[in-house]
Amino acid sequence: MGKKKEKRFWKKIILVSICGLLCGGVGAGTLAAYTYVRQHAGKEAEETGKKQESESISNQENNEAFKQTAENAEERVSSVYDVSVVWDNVIPAIVEIETKSVVSYRFFGREYEQESRGSGTGVIISQAEELFIVTNNHVVDGATEITVSFVDGTAAQAEVKGTDVEGDIAVLAINFSDLSEDTMRNIKIATIGDSTGLSGGEMVIAIGNAAGSGQSLTVGYVSAVDREVEIEGIKMRLIQMDAAINPGNSGGALLNAKGELIGINNAKLVASDVEGIGYAIPISEVVSIVNRMLNREEIDYEESAFLGIVGQDVTETFSELLNIPVGIYISEIEEGSPAKQAGLPLYAVITEVNGITVKTKEQLGEALSYIRGGTQGTVTVQERVNGIYVPKEYAVTFGVRGKDREN
Repeated sequence: MGKKKEKRFWKKIILVSICGLLCGGVGAGTLAAYTYVRQHAGKEAEETGKKQESESISNQENNEAFKQTAENAEERVSSVYDVSVVWDNVIPAIVEIETKSVVSYRFFGREYEQESRGSGTGVIISQAEELFIVTNNHVVDGATEITVSFVDGTAAQAEVKGTDVEGDIAVLAINFSDLSEDTMRNIKIATIGDSTGLSGGEMVIAIGNAAGSGQSLTVGYVSAVDREVEIEGIKMRLIQMDAAINPGNSGGALLNAKGELIGINNAKLVASDVEGIGYAIPISEVVSIVNRMLNREEIDYEESAFLGIVGQDVTETFSELLNIPVGIYISEIEEGSPAKQAGLPLYAVITEVNGITVKTKEQLGEALSYIRGGTQGTVTVQERVNGIYVPKEYAVTFGVRGKDREN
């Protein structure tokens, strides 16, 4: 991370009394997104570098692009004593991710821009119409250029296919025309396991681009399953394990003893009196998020949906201070708008659109961009009733956004 960026970042951390840094990348200009695990007071949380994912995508059977594939895998099976087998089987599905972004800053009243670089990991999950790679959202958030390097040392440019801020998951896509025949022969799709049956004490293996210096492997055990952790105000239920997780591991693969992907590493708890606490997103949750991304329709901007509201973000801090739910506070409703016609109440807080959680105006706009204007859907709000906020769902016929619509 560049010195100036690092200083500004830590000043911000000190001001909001956050103790931890989740390292979303390694090198100058590391992308840091999720920065705080607030499960234990006074302990630091550290994002673990870049992403890795392993899963296979089949032909949209039952509208599922991404699903468990372990039962179909014909792989050598490792024992507790021979994790080298896992390495041999999985490493062709693991990629290194390098990102570039532009960081703006002000100095003596003038604004400057500086190129920032980051690194991470990803996992190949499909070779359908494009090569799809899954990683953490915080690894590629804000990136203007994404380069993916494969097991054979070749590299290609990738584009973001979809992101989920809440789940900290992103899917990257690479055109097959950008890959050589040799590379296609050397890479493979990762085998997806089942995280729903995990229990404490099971051996796990983590592979990732630790410290941005290349792929490496660590071994440990599941410490807890379904552990609730709060990162940057977002509550997640994660797998807790004691396998060593280091900067650069974000998006890395968490595997069982058979080499099946059961989680995506994304956070580490750091404190002077804490050791061996890392977290991973369960693969069952990743599968759900990826399927939603890959199955949603791409819609032209002018044909996408709008509500016709003016809103303000209710952050975690404001929520605690004012006792208002986190979401988008409706401060104005446009006359004749879809929101007005649906009966959305003024001063309520929008929390979901068509069942998708939204906590900021940016997330609301993204959700609406994947809804076709003129279609019917639902908007869930937290509405104040007798001094208490209660959830209520409203049926809405979305308007056509048009050139000048934002929400």
